[in-house]
Amino acid sequence: MPDIIFMILQMVYTAISTENSGRLGAFAGLATTSLTISEAVLHLLWKQLSSVEPLIHLLPEDLIYNHQDSNGGFELVEVLRTLKPSDLARFYSYARRVKAICPEKKALRSPYKHVFQSLLALHGRIRSLDSLLPFLIHVELKHKRDRLIQFLDSLLHPGLTTLILPPHMLLPPDIHNLLPHLQNLVYIANSSETRTVLNSLSLSLPIRYLTLSYVEPAVMTSISSLRWLTILTLVIIPGSSSMKQTSLIPNHHIRTRVLDIRVEPDECPPTLNHSMAMSADMGFPAIISLFSNHPITMKGLSINVHQEYCSADAVLHFFDALISLRPADDDEDALPAWEDLVGLRLKMPWEEGFFVLDESVLQIPRHGLAALYALAYLTALELEDLGTCRIDDDALLNLALSLPYLKHLFLGTGQFWEEAPRATLWGISHILSYCRSLQKLGLLFYCSLGQHLLESAARNTLITTLHVGFSPPHSSVTVAAFFAHSLPNLNSIMVEPRGSHSKHAHSRTDLTLPDREARIQEWDRILELTREFAEL
Repeated sequence: MPDIIFMILQMVYTAISTENSGRLGAFAGLATTSLTISEAVLHLLWKQLSSVEPLIHLLPEDLIYNHQDSNGGFELVEVLRTLKPSDLARFYSYARRVKAICPEKKALRSPYKHVFQSLLALHGRIRSLDSLLPFLIHVELKHKRDRLIQFLDSLLHPGLTTLILPPHMLLPPDIHNLLPHLQNLVYIANSSETRTVLNSLSLSLPIRYLTLSYVEPAVMTSISSLRWLTILTLVIIPGSSSMKQTSLIPNHHIRTRVLDIRVEPDECPPTLNHSMAMSADMGFPAIISLFSNHPITMKGLSINVHQEYCSADAVLHFFDALISLRPADDDEDALPAWEDLVGLRLKMPWEEGFFVLDESVLQIPRHGLAALYALAYLTALELEDLGTCRIDDDALLNLALSLPYLKHLFLGTGQFWEEAPRATLWGISHILSYCRSLQKLGLLFYCSLGQHLLESAARNTLITTLHVGFSPPHSSVTVAAFFAHSLPNLNSIMVEPRGSHSKHAHSRTDLTLPDREARIQEWDRILELTREFAEL
């Protein structure tokens, strides 16, 4: 019975938290009922905290005095007397419930710093070997001036597995103490501080998920000691990441299941004295430099490059350069073995204020994906942000013939495009015919079968959701009939991007908002027609 009660309360708590309706106070009132319900409610309320300050408020009321400003906010929190062991009785009964600290802003603000410091000092005298929060497993801080960073050592214990620190923060007091038991570490900082973390990685062999700024190859080789590494994320920051070419590739081999590379804009924008030329060179060339300097083996490769570094020519040159990085005959471990790659994803998000005057420079030519044909064992190819309006039926046929093991395929659905797509419904049929295991599909296409017969189109019973980008939904009956025939289990059509997507994409299209909504409604109508045809 207690398990059933907990499941019910958990569903109620999740619903209230998701709605953000302000009804948590009423939910907390359940803690005053029976002992069974009280324990479950308190467990849910205290499992994840957005701040450690509620723990401070568990101390006796006569211990703390709040000085308020004229607006009713707290300016200073003062400790009125010396803390006694008995002051922590209520604190300990709640501290054991805390599993995660995930603040929206700061977990510990400046006015509460000295109170928290006194709390830690008393805890250290009473229970010097125990962690302040003994069951804490996850800490995620978002603000580099969060005062809790100064006290991380006091929260550490063997059960803490995840530590996500804010970008560009100052190094914690003793990084060596932060690493031994972690399985997930996110720390993006300048080169010198990243080097310190890397030099300490030998203390953190259990780590599975690691996110760091990229620095010079000689230091990055320490990652090779992480035998359990599952996802390695390297952040390249123009102007601060060191991308020096080396003539000698290190002997230490880095192995990870997924390699995630992110090229992020510098925090300091370019000035008249420092143009964007260097930043532009840090896009795809930086990734090629990384692969040229490191022996890395991975099954999945995810790349995130802001589009101000990109053009169709830059993307094509990158694909060619990437695939050309082949191991030498006498050293198969020297460079990436692309035949082992099963997943490739390229994301090119828009940066604030960036605007493309000529959209055509972003359009990939019809045979622009030919370099990727060498990745014959790919099961996932996700290129949502590419301009694929010029990819036609023949190009899709060649892609399907070269990559027959695809299960996920997304091309060009991440943005609005003014240019009409050249691929048709028959191009979709090519993909369905030769990629027999396809489960997820997203494409730009013109809604026509041309001279082809519907009865000759291939069928796929695995796909339940189709992502259609912003293809013009002409000939609704033809499209619905094709879907009913070729995708008989289709139950959802996702039009991407919808109205909530980036305003930068909106600036590149002459469609008005009513036009977009009308097209989305037309796709909804096509789905209804598809269901009707499927029932015939």
